Amino acid sequence: MAENVSLGEELRIRMREARDDADLLELFNQKRFRHYASARGPFQSVEELQAWLANIACARRIELVGAIGGKAIGFAGLFVMGDGLGHSGWILLGVNEAHQARGVGARLLHVLMASGSIVIGLRRIQLTVFADNDPAIRLYRRFGFETEGRHRNFLQRPEGFVDSLTLAKIYDAAPLAPVTAANATAA
Repeated sequence: MAENVSLGEELRIRMREARDDADLLELFNQKRFRHYASARGPFQSVEELQAWLANIACARRIELVGAIGGKAIGFAGLFVMGDGLGHSGWILLGVNEAHQARGVGARLLHVLMASGSIVIGLRRIQLTVFADNDPAIRLYRRFGFETEGRHRNFLQRPEGFVDSLTLAKIYDAAPLAPVTAANATAA
């Protein structure tokens, strides 16, 4: 799902590094992100953001950034469940306000979903999105996500309650075996 991204400099998708966290603090604290993608108030420090991300309960994670000129302008996280839910992961996605609607989110989502399917062998990827976040819902639907449920009055904002939607992408084919050191060298 290639998109034209006219961002001046080339967008690079790479694994999140500690040097990105100040940029991610800016992103996660932006008014639009907090309104349309977060149920919590602003982070007070990089350390608080790092602790929050580190404490997301999961068996495995992939955290990517979209960066231009070394500055992280987008974040995509895939958090794989454990135990009997090892076939399933959930997504967190955000793009800096200055770079939205230019294909950054689509490119991050494409790489994240490919990683989940090919590298980890997931069968299901899910997410929660506020029902009034129309641009995000359109993006997820383009990638094959379907609405599985509506959570009424999910979050209270100063102007009233907002519902959320649970969306999921189910891969029809059996998941691929995860890439491991043993089967990667066998090929």
